[in-house]
Amino acid sequence: MLSNQVFNIFRKPQNDESIQKVEWRTYYPYVKSFRNNDVIEIDINQSDAYDALYDSLLFISGTVERIKGDGRATFVNNAGDFMFQSATYEQNGKELEAVREVGIVSTVRGFLTYTDEDIKHLAISGWTYPNSFGIIQTTFLTFNILIPVKHFLNIFNDHQCVSYGKHTIRLVRAGDDSNCFKIDETAGTVASKTEVKLNIENIELKVKRIFPHDQIKLQLLKAIQADSPILIPFRKWELHMLPALTQGAKNEIWTVKNSSFL
Repeated sequence: MLSNQVFNIFRKPQNDESIQKVEWRTYYPYVKSFRNNDVIEIDINQSDAYDALYDSLLFISGTVERIKGDGRATFVNNAGDFMFQSATYEQNGKELEAVREVGIVSTVRGFLTYTDEDIKHLAISGWTYPNSFGIIQTTFLTFNILIPVKHFLNIFNDHQCVSYGKHTIRLVRAGDDSNCFKIDETAGTVASKTEVKLNIENIELKVKRIFPHDQIKLQLLKAIQADSPILIPFRKWELHMLPALTQGAKNEIWTVKNSSFL
């Protein structure tokens, strides 16, 4: 028996024809209101389509307006995620994942797991650490950010299979956008406090749609008609924050809870 494929010179060539075509589709929120605390809901409801949501992208465009002051204002690293306070994903009406404090959770995970190659790919999404992103030098600054959905919903990192049915991605805008900016007052000449305002003008969800080979499609339809269960294992992100730290204390007590519900 050959232990390495480099010696298998008599093997027959194989062609993977399971995918016939791949297209990108764009979906928009029902209500185009992107103010603070607004709920942004994007639905995908195609009963005969197979979407690779693990490769989907969230496109955000808008402007930043300098209200007053002349201090040095820049976007923080991962500013796009700090624009939202929570994100949820539903499939066929069932909530599969919910992430609160999207900016903090995705930033902590990024520092722990991203490689140099990942950071290069995420430059267009606003992940530019340790460099600055979007220096606001004039009255208005236009920005465009393209964030992979798996950057803030971990289910799409662990479960990389096509999805079928109705899907909903729900985002809740942050109460304020102060966490999106870093302001250095010492760089200015005016003593007044520097203030900037974020205006999101458009949000789109770009989804990769995959068209399977007829034989594969028939197999999938038979399994769907048989109501076969689909197991979706993934690691859920949870954020535990201590509301206040005791001044001068060197130790803190954290409450640990056990849960039997999974």
